[in-house]
Amino acid sequence: MYKIDETSCIDCGVCMKICPKNAIEFTKFAHTITDICISCGLCAKNCPVKAISKKED
Repeated sequence: MYKIDETSCIDCGVCMKICPKNAIEFTKFAHTITDICISCGLCAKNCPVKAISKKED
């Protein structure tokens, strides 16, 4: 599973567009990667500011 660093995110929407499962939700208050995430890593690889990283268990 991945997480979005709210302080680094620039709200560009690239991650939402590239996600094959539509697992990323942007709301007024938060950016969330939902449980339907398949951990493919496309969001993190394509984030222009590297605001997405893999969660450590």
